Amino acid sequence: MRNSRSKDQTQKNRKMKTVKITLILAVMAVGQFAVAQDKAQGKEKIYTPEQIEMLKAQKAAMKENREEFKSSLTDEQLAIMQNKELSIKARREALSASFSDAQKAIMEANRSEIKALRDAFRATITDEQKQLMKERRKKMKKRIGNMKDRKEQLKERKENIKERRKKKKG
Repeated sequence: MRNSRSKDQTQKNRKMKTVKITLILAVMAVGQFAVAQDKAQGKEKIYTPEQIEMLKAQKAAMKENREEFKSSLTDEQLAIMQNKELSIKARREALSASFSDAQKAIMEANRSEIKALRDAFRATITDEQKQLMKERRKKMKKRIGNMKDRKEQLKERKENIKERRKKKKG
């Protein structure tokens, strides 16, 4: 009898341990999911919905202006843009020298429109949002710096591997 009671007791203990572990894992998973959702929102966390709409409108206007300007380019101007023999700076200079007055007016109108949209957006930003944006930029720069460091380390490893292979062959 005692033996069966002790078996029942150990089985109950095992079941309790399993339930406790399962419960702990479930709580941890829910916590991780909640944290991941908070981190996933970058701009949405900083800007209001109205500001996000302003940014989308600004981006759409820039895209529309770019397409409008590209459609006004002549065949000669397109040839200048596609000429790979020229440096980027030389292409830009040659292209801008070939602009007609109408194209220059389109560019100026586009610049002033985008500037007005940006100024309107900047007027809606609070000091707290400015601080959050600064922090976000710092994090991004840090990530980019880390990526560059990793790239350098990878280059060094590849070179070391090549050297070892040469030594083995030689």
